[in-house]
Amino acid sequence: MAKYFIRYMIEWGGTSFWGMNEIAQKSYNYPIQISELPLSEALKTELYQLEAEYQTALDWDYPPNPSPWTEKHKKDFDERAHQAYERVKVELGRDYDGVYDVKIVE
Repeated sequence: MAKYFIRYMIEWGGTSFWGMNEIAQKSYNYPIQISELPLSEALKTELYQLEAEYQTALDWDYPPNPSPWTEKHKKDFDERAHQAYERVKVELGRDYDGVYDVKIVE
């Protein structure tokens, strides 16, 4: 049984990981900073890049507008984010469990 339960959900402003049980919240705070997770530097860099790219999915001048991303960009981003999450699960190991909850704006 996993010790830490985390959610991968990129937010506006850049936060990606959220502790979903008491031990995760006490160990890493809420939200969890990527820098605090025991991940390779290469994967951390990729996660930071995904966070930064996600911020471009919103029309910041008028947020109710549709996303400036094309359908292809949305699909590509979701695939890359999901692949990164799969690598996170491998690197964190069996003490961790979680859920992928990245939402692509419409």
